[in-house]
Amino acid sequence: MKAFNITISAALCCILIFVGACQDIVTFNEGYDDGLTSTGAPAISGVYDYKDTQGNSPIAGASFLDMIMLKGSNLSHVKKVTINNIEVPVSEIYATAKASYFPIPRKIPEEVTNEIYYETELGSTTIDFTVSIPELRIEGLYNDFALPDSSVQVVGEFFDLYGFSTGPDATATITMNGTPLKVDSLTEQYMSVVIPENAIDNSTIVFTYNDIDGSQTSITVPYRFTNSVVWDLTTPEKYWFWAGTEFITDGADANAPKPLYGPYIRVEGRFGGWTWNSLPCGGFGLDEDIAANPADYLFKFEVCSAPGYPFYDSGKNGGYIIQLNNGWYIWNPSSVKSFNTYGKWKTVSLELTDVATNGLNAGWTDMYWILQPNNDWNVDHSFANIRIEKKLK
Repeated sequence: MKAFNITISAALCCILIFVGACQDIVTFNEGYDDGLTSTGAPAISGVYDYKDTQGNSPIAGASFLDMIMLKGSNLSHVKKVTINNIEVPVSEIYATAKASYFPIPRKIPEEVTNEIYYETELGSTTIDFTVSIPELRIEGLYNDFALPDSSVQVVGEFFDLYGFSTGPDATATITMNGTPLKVDSLTEQYMSVVIPENAIDNSTIVFTYNDIDGSQTSITVPYRFTNSVVWDLTTPEKYWFWAGTEFITDGADANAPKPLYGPYIRVEGRFGGWTWNSLPCGGFGLDEDIAANPADYLFKFEVCSAPGYPFYDSGKNGGYIIQLNNGWYIWNPSSVKSFNTYGKWKTVSLELTDVATNGLNAGWTDMYWILQPNNDWNVDHSFANIRIEKKLK
């Protein structure tokens, strides 16, 4: 009997200890807010750059693909967000009750409302917001003198936004002298077209598309404007070259760039720092309209640098010097970042007024090309089709 009482007492002690322990358990979920609970319709207090997590500087607008942050209340459990009536995929939205993050859609709207519409499970709201819509940019061809039956890059941006396409869904057109051209490659930042096998010199390529307001717009770019070439190097004697003819080549060397339009200038070898090296130096007859209206013209040429020979930053006093009508223009394409065409011909387009620092006069005009490196340079650079070309409207 005594042993039974001891057993009962021990059991009661265990129960009391267990009950006491249960009373000490903390309920961690009590009063916990996971930040996702909304209790009513959404309200937006401001729009911010996504990096401005403290919401110090509200913004009134943004550009395509910019990431923005909305601040406010009841923003969680998103059902739909539109900007200019273009829907943002819900999978790209991260939202809590107090903040919501998402990118600006990269698409041109049919109607510009300048509003963000925000809808959750508990209601919706709108806020004024402007999205900058980029204009189509077409500067020309990567190589104006691309050979017939070749593919050439179109220099510009936003081609896909304005209806250019490699397939039948294209709403924009590209024609050369009325003949449609094929787009053989297209990305968000790149487009290339195929030059027809029967393409002729002195042609134009017309890009036609619907602008932001729906109106039809065209941009015209030149193709092989041989009539504008001032030095046709097949007949160097015409230009009274007094120096530098040894730099003129027909491109027969296996390592030389393929000619685009007859002979060209190739500068190859090692040149000492601050040495004065006369490349072709001569002249040409300058048209009266060019002399009278230089702002209407461009100074253009094609350039090619071998892959291991980028153009060097020549500073303000040296490098490649173009002396036109006794002016002095330093062409330094690597002044901002290294310039290299990696063995491909690329068109360079300069304002004639920038190159002709001493003005222009009709008739015979001197033009000298000089290389004066600011350090010892190893170069393999080629120049072709030097021309003065009227700007296209």
